[in-house]
Amino acid sequence: MKFIYTRHARLRIRQRGLSTRQIEATATSPDRTTVTFRGRVMASKGFGRHVLEVVYRDVDDGVVIITAYWLEEGD
Repeated sequence: MKFIYTRHARLRIRQRGLSTRQIEATATSPDRTTVTFRGRVMASKGFGRHVLEVVYRDVDDGVVIITAYWLEEGD
């Protein structure tokens, strides 16, 4: 599967110190998904005590990663 990262996603990955491996695992094998605004998908996956959320959309040749972030405690 091909992963395409938007400029926004690449910026957030750098700012938040995220791992593309974890982002891609969340998109392909999430614990939970929700279809959101304009057909985007919000996928969540637990990594130890932390939960990563990835917002993406499916396209013909892969997945476009829009943004990703760790949930804060209490979210």
